[in-house]
Amino acid sequence: MQAFFNKRILTIYWLVLLVHLVFQYFVLPYRAVTKPMLVPLLLTYLLLKDDNIGKPAGKFLFYIGLFLAFFGDVFLILINDTFFLAGMVAFMLMNLFYSISFLCLSPFRLSKSLPFFVSLVLLSSLAIWIYNGLAEGMGDYRMPVTIYLFSLIFLVGFAINVTNNERHRKTALRFLVPGTVIFMMENILVAVNLFMLDKDKDVYIAIMFTYGLAQYLIVKGMRQAYLPTNVGGNGTPA
Repeated sequence: MQAFFNKRILTIYWLVLLVHLVFQYFVLPYRAVTKPMLVPLLLTYLLLKDDNIGKPAGKFLFYIGLFLAFFGDVFLILINDTFFLAGMVAFMLMNLFYSISFLCLSPFRLSKSLPFFVSLVLLSSLAIWIYNGLAEGMGDYRMPVTIYLFSLIFLVGFAINVTNNERHRKTALRFLVPGTVIFMMENILVAVNLFMLDKDKDVYIAIMFTYGLAQYLIVKGMRQAYLPTNVGGNGTPA
């Protein structure tokens, strides 16, 4: 059974995501079942190869981030003021734990910080532009959205910082940087749909696809960084 899931777990993930998009398109209530299945499937994909979930610390922190993403998904099944704010907090904490996990892969060094600071400036400029365009419709969400935007910017910045580590550079460029950038795009779509387009269901389909792709890429990158096939689950040679 474990061998079956090892080979098929990501196929199951994409099938569940596809079914969820179909449920969303036809506004079927079953989407409340398929959405919370996504992150647990990715977590299972990691755990199947992990003999020691507590070490190293960066990997364990990433697992905490995935649990927070799961709770965020659950909170956002029904979008109202209370659950939306709870979902935002859950994903903001997810961003924090992901960022720390990235830092464990590549500690911040001032001498190699230029890409990090350039990305912060560019992403902050983009965030300010988007914020100004949506501010009128945000109402009481202005402060939470501002804090959340900063957590997103640093998430992408720390993913870019991983490229400074020669061992993980390829993984960062293939998975972590694209994954976090797509995740930021997904969050921008969420804000536009919520504060400007009044929850258009077709936009939500694009939101869920980009969300699923982003989490998939980040998880693939973290598995390659922390659980490569030529090492055991505790990070030591097999």
